This record gives sequence, C-alpha cells and structure tokens, in this order.
Amino acid sequence: MNTDRHRAVTIFLSLILAMAAAAVASLVLGTSRLSLGDIWDALAGRGDQWGSLIVLQMRLPRLVLSILVGAGIAVSGVILQGVARNDLASPDTVGINAGSGLGMMLLLVVFPETTRQSSLIIPIGSVIGALSTTALIFALAYRRGSVLPTRLLLAGVAIGFGAHAAMLLFSLRMSWPMYNYVLTWTSGTLAATNWTSVLLLLPCCLLLIPLAMSQSRILNLFSLGDGVATSLGVAVERQRLLLLATATLLTSTCIAVGGHIGFLGLAAPHLARRLIGMNHVVLLPAALLTGATLLLTADVLAKYLFSPIQMPAGIFVSILGGTYFLYLLATTKG
Repeated sequence: MNTDRHRAVTIFLSLILAMAAAAVASLVLGTSRLSLGDIWDALAGRGDQWGSLIVLQMRLPRLVLSILVGAGIAVSGVILQGVARNDLASPDTVGINAGSGLGMMLLLVVFPETTRQSSLIIPIGSVIGALSTTALIFALAYRRGSVLPTRLLLAGVAIGFGAHAAMLLFSLRMSWPMYNYVLTWTSGTLAATNWTSVLLLLPCCLLLIPLAMSQSRILNLFSLGDGVATSLGVAVERQRLLLLATATLLTSTCIAVGGHIGFLGLAAPHLARRLIGMNHVVLLPAALLTGATLLLTADVLAKYLFSPIQMPAGIFVSILGGTYFLYLLATTKG
C-alpha cells in the first residue's frame, strides 16, 4: 500500500512539474522572446509597457485558457469512457464536438451580425448544440428502460457524422470572412485568447470539474457493469444521464472559447490511465493534469516552431496524440 501511494505521489508531482515547465515555456517563447526576468518583472508590475502588454494581456490569458480547456476536455474524456465502458469514447467519437460546432454554425448563419457583436452568443450556441446532440444520442440509445453503452457509442458516432455533414452544408452559405473564422475555430487555435474568454470558461470549470470528481466512485462502479452497480444501490440511468450532461457542458464550453481541440479527449485519458491506473479517484485528477500539459505543450509548439506564423494548437495536439498511439501500437503485444 505504501509503495502504491508513493508511486502515485511521484506521478502527480511529475505531472505538476511537467505542466509548470510547459507554462514557463508558454510565457517565455513566442514571436517576441522574453527572459525569465522580464516575465517576473511584468507579473510583479515592474516591467516596461511593451513587456507587460505581451505577458499580461496576451500570453498569460492564453496560458490560463490552455490549462482550463485541456483539463476540461480531458476530464470529459474520462467520464465518457467510463459511462460507455469503452476506451475509444471521447467528445469527438460520441458526437459532442460535432454537435457543439453545428450549434455555433447555425447561429453564425442565422444571426451573422449578432455573433460579431457579442462574445456570449457563440458559447451559448455551442452549449445548446452539444446538449441537443447528447439528448438525441441518449434517446436513440435508450431501449427497454436502460441505455446500453454499445448503443450509446454507436449512436454518438452516427450523430457525429450527421452533424459534420450538416456543418459542411452550412459552410456553403457563409461569406468568406465567416467561413475563415469557422475554419480557424475547427482547427483549435488559441491565438486570439483574451481575459474575456478566460472569464467565460472559468466559472464552468470551477463548477463542473469538482462535480465530475465527486462522481469518481460512481464511475468505478460503472466499470463493474450495470447489474453490479444497481445491486450496490446506484441509480444507473440517472447517474449516467448526470455524467453525460456534465461531460457535455464541460466539453461544449471548453471548445466554444478554445476552438475544436480534437483528439485531446481521447489521448489524455489513455495516457493518464497508463500512468496511474483504472481507479477514477486518482485517474480524473491525473487526466486533468495530463490534458492541461498536452494542450500547453501543443500551444507552445504552435506559436514558436513557425514563428511569426501562428499555427493552430489543435494540429499539434493531434500530432502528439497520434505519435503516442503509434508508440502504443508498436510496443503493445497482442
């Protein structure tokens, strides 16, 4: 027991240090490279005007948003994999990301002028689209008083493809500036981040992530099967609906302000599970740190490797996640 606890503490400290290193790199690296002294002076209020502007109004909100979005999507991925009892479940594969994007595009098509004037409209459309999609998936998967995890995943894949097709159709009716905005959003860029985006997402994360953590033991019981969970006093369908709603709200708010960050909700839970094990009590916080670190690292690569060109962070998340899964494929036997 002491050995397992020591290993868990070591893993969490390593994840925290990795996230801290990525955060420092995010502040230092960019089109204008700053020293650690410049960063410290800006944070302490002693920096020059240009350095303070870069750190406090550009890089710091981008760093905070990367942590929030990475953590939120990773936690959503763990919830969906636990509910579906399938390690391939994620906000991408069950259609939540597509539903969120479709809701956003509907508003852009129907109210193009309104969306330019209000930063609240797009998150609202994203949340409504994601919740509507999840409700439809749940209805399709619900049969004879229960939801089968396999039906849930298959319904999500089908609805996700349908939502993607609808997004392509709507994109044909958009003006070039609006289409360019949607293309940037679907690539998962954090380049235009400001404190308004952070303040929109922060309350959702502070509410929904602790709610997800409080359901960790329920997720452990789900892994034993619906019959065992019911025999142990769990209201399976009610808890499943609550967890799906939590994952949907968390995902939709994260991608509404951070763009479509694909693959993160699949890769981060897998990596955390490999590090810490199957127990959701420790898996959820480990996935939170892993997701935040992955997105921070991807964003550093996105803004530094091709500087002064700002690449979408979502591309590098896919590269990092894909590389990890190729490594698993090459090293896993059977």
